[in-house]
Amino acid sequence: MVSINPEIMNGGGPLSKTGYVEPEDVKSAEVSAAEAAAPAEPLTRQAPEEPKPQSLYEAILAAKVDDELPRDFSLPSAEEIGSGIKWADGAGDGVYLYHMQPTELSDAGLELMERAVMAASDGDYEKADALFEELGAGIRAISAIDDIQTFVMEHKEEINAPNLHRYSIHLITESAGRESVKFGLSILELFSTKNNAYFRDVVKNVGLCDEFTLFSLFIMKLWDDGNEEIFKLAQKVHGWGRIHAIERLKPETDEIKRWLLLDGVHNDVMPAYSALTCWEDSDAWSVLQAGPTREEFSGIRDIIEGLMDEGPVLGISTLDNDKEILGKFLEVAETMDPEPEDEAVIKGAEAYIS
Repeated sequence: MVSINPEIMNGGGPLSKTGYVEPEDVKSAEVSAAEAAAPAEPLTRQAPEEPKPQSLYEAILAAKVDDELPRDFSLPSAEEIGSGIKWADGAGDGVYLYHMQPTELSDAGLELMERAVMAASDGDYEKADALFEELGAGIRAISAIDDIQTFVMEHKEEINAPNLHRYSIHLITESAGRESVKFGLSILELFSTKNNAYFRDVVKNVGLCDEFTLFSLFIMKLWDDGNEEIFKLAQKVHGWGRIHAIERLKPETDEIKRWLLLDGVHNDVMPAYSALTCWEDSDAWSVLQAGPTREEFSGIRDIIEGLMDEGPVLGISTLDNDKEILGKFLEVAETMDPEPEDEAVIKGAEAYIS
């Protein structure tokens, strides 16, 4: 059995005020994998008449190679809600977070969300599936995290926590809908997963896909070894997932700082999104002043290139000593054996200073 504790801790994401809580009035702080997989009682879901489509979680597991996904992996194509635009994995939520104003659920959306949560609490998975699918057809799950978690916490006395917990795992591992998987992760964030190997594996596996990395990070941040796991995940994802992971990675060790210096901005989206964080968290300025190796200089060069690309996000102009940094970069560049990638960044730095 599992319960939802009224003592709310700070949640995982920029839009999430609530978070997981430790069950107090139960024998075990975790629901076992067997219990999570067991059907809720009563359960009204009927056997499907047709074979179920492959879940997104199954697609991820099937594609894993050496504990990460191939660089060219992508989920079945999905259209942007209401626009027909095709997005790469994670791009829709990335654009929403970085370039759009947060949206609130309409009254109709709130009512639909509440019905979906209560159906899951009642053990009616079929009804809950349909309601969450309808909800996800009209909104992004990232915009509903607060609403879902707040509703659950405000109705914790009415909600059957074990049913809701099992249902979150069901959504994550059995759904063929992107937003439904995210709704499941948003609900799972309310429950302790840090000491259960099965739940941790589910979170880590689904996080390998750029579409879901952000939601896995919200949960990982609540683990005792969360920063270590976030670092591991950041190295395994290459698109929007890496951008989100770097924003939530704490530079607690020299290994993390060095990785941020050498590889942090290397993603499949745009280096600019991570350049400012990598500059600050890698101690790049100190390395540049101390006299970098060629390898370190190349990392600094790539970060500076991202900083100077202020199309998607602000970068170099936010630094108080921006021209001092670029002046030092140009000075050190003269002492380095040149690489082809140096030339464009050097010219850009010279133009910025002049």
